[in-house]
Amino acid sequence: MAVDRRCFSAPGKAFLAGGYLVLDAENAAFVTALSARIYAVPTPSQSLDPTLPTITVLSPQFQSGEWSYSLCRSPTTSFVSLSTLTPNNRNPFVQSAIVTVINYLSATGTFTQSVPSLRITILSDNAYHSQPSDGVQRFNKHQLPIEAVPKTGLGSSAALTTSLVAALLSFYGNIDPVASESKKLLHNLAQVAHCNAQGKVGSGFDVACAVYGSIVYHRFQPSIISSLPSAPTSAEEESEYILSLKNVIEADWRVGIRACVIPRRLRLLMGDVTGGSETPAMVQKVLQWRKDGGKSAEGVWTALGKANEKLIATMIELGELAVEMPDEYDAFVDEVVNVSTIGIRQMGVSRGGRIEFLFAEVVGTIVQIRNYLKMMTIGSGVQIEPEEQTDLLAACCQLPGVLGGVVPGAGGYDAICLVVAEGAVDEIVTHTDDEFKRVKWLELREEATGVREEDIHDIEKYL
Repeated sequence: MAVDRRCFSAPGKAFLAGGYLVLDAENAAFVTALSARIYAVPTPSQSLDPTLPTITVLSPQFQSGEWSYSLCRSPTTSFVSLSTLTPNNRNPFVQSAIVTVINYLSATGTFTQSVPSLRITILSDNAYHSQPSDGVQRFNKHQLPIEAVPKTGLGSSAALTTSLVAALLSFYGNIDPVASESKKLLHNLAQVAHCNAQGKVGSGFDVACAVYGSIVYHRFQPSIISSLPSAPTSAEEESEYILSLKNVIEADWRVGIRACVIPRRLRLLMGDVTGGSETPAMVQKVLQWRKDGGKSAEGVWTALGKANEKLIATMIELGELAVEMPDEYDAFVDEVVNVSTIGIRQMGVSRGGRIEFLFAEVVGTIVQIRNYLKMMTIGSGVQIEPEEQTDLLAACCQLPGVLGGVVPGAGGYDAICLVVAEGAVDEIVTHTDDEFKRVKWLELREEATGVREEDIHDIEKYL
């Protein structure tokens, strides 16, 4: 049993390419891990009833940020049920993470009744939520419950679930969740927990990014998770559930994971627009449009998929040339800092070099992707790229050093994401034209690492 104080973290994400199409396993998605992370610190605690261990999750940055459960094993099976000790304060992601991990460990014989109680403290970087002002302390404390604080769309539920699963595996399973041989187990547990909390089987790109970092992703087949039986109500169902859960977690999901990062000296720049969008409802409407739209809708869907693949391939090759031809690459990046997207495309045509051509391809392909997303916006009636965001992105693309920008993920009013030359960032974030008044640039960068263990000494002063 691991009792040393440890800290595990998982990153947020920016979904650059593959929105909606990622629901089909044959389509690739490009997801980048960000420096915004959620941290989980497990610590042994005392239970009021020694026969019933308790797990308490604390999130001290938010009002009512405490969720406590007592654990009780079935008298006839190894199934473990939870009884909430905070009945008026529920968090489906916390509860689902605990249920999934504890019952998997129980199915493997690792979790027994005679285990200590546990307290897990959660801290989340400020970039996950819209902040009231600049200059707030790290891990800012909000004056509202967590569900009432506006999010910035970085995948907080996936990062929370993944960091919680890591902490539970370490504490109760004596498993190092950040070891390469444990990543598959961590990924599958976090995916099941996250889907159960949402009440549906999602594409899983956000959890995969939280586990593995910046990746090109092809999803698993939804039937893997949907095959799990519902919550058991009898001893027979409990036995079936435990066996099914173990089989699902240990199966080969055939998920596609390939490491892929933004090329050297390019940066992601995320802007919080403090809007808000209901992603599940948007997805349902887009899928209905695809179903009802016939050849026209399918043509847009297919063309968007090819544009996404092209952007991914271009980014990969550009990243390779940044290493193979560093002098030529750096010289061109130094030029890009001073020109807009139009200038970058013109240089790509006139120069004839491979690096220049690839930079122009990045610019042109992002334009293609946005054009197809606009067609989906008009055809489906879903605000994937609303006019306000179109105008904002157009203004951004006129600034020197910007290669392009998108409304990431499912789109909507949450945020914008730019790909920019590193040396242009300061000029962009201090731009004061009216178009940028509603944007709060987040202090973020790509941080390609997925789940990892942190130095507890860097975190404990905030606990």
